[in-house]
Amino acid sequence: MEIEPRRRIYAAVRETPGIHFRELQRLLDMPVGQLEYHLHAMETEGLLKAVDDRYYKRYYAGEIDAGDKAILTVLRQENPRKIVIHVMLNPGIGHGELAGAVSLAPSTLSFYLGDMVSKGVLAKSKDGRTTQYSVSEPERVSRVLVTYRRGFLDKLVDRFITVWFAREPARKIDAPTANEEPGESP
Repeated sequence: MEIEPRRRIYAAVRETPGIHFRELQRLLDMPVGQLEYHLHAMETEGLLKAVDDRYYKRYYAGEIDAGDKAILTVLRQENPRKIVIHVMLNPGIGHGELAGAVSLAPSTLSFYLGDMVSKGVLAKSKDGRTTQYSVSEPERVSRVLVTYRRGFLDKLVDRFITVWFAREPARKIDAPTANEEPGESP
């Protein structure tokens, strides 16, 4: 890329996939109009992809898999991230127990759970009158958390990674090494 602002934008989006416009604007300290102009040009050129997520437009570098984008879209929000991590560590958890564990009102939790089930990140099943939740693809979600952990800047994600690997030491996820960028293959 020849234009310096576009290099900065691409690097930021690649480092933090699923970043929304205002977060990107604050991170780069770039005027809104300039950022809009370059993002539009980069989308047109196919360098970036934008995904509408209810209240946000989220940006991804072109090489991210569609399934990973759906997961990142959910994990970019604090409450859904807490819910997914708790469900991963407690598969089959019920609504009431989950509401207390993540300190959310039941109605708020229901909203997030419904959204994540519709996006395919969570699965729900019935056990009698109880609805239980589990992560649809736990290995994939954990790989996304490990691969893009620098973009979350979240102690919860760091704790999850420690607990997840401690539960099953043989578990291996192809996460980037210190010299490798997220999304790159060795």
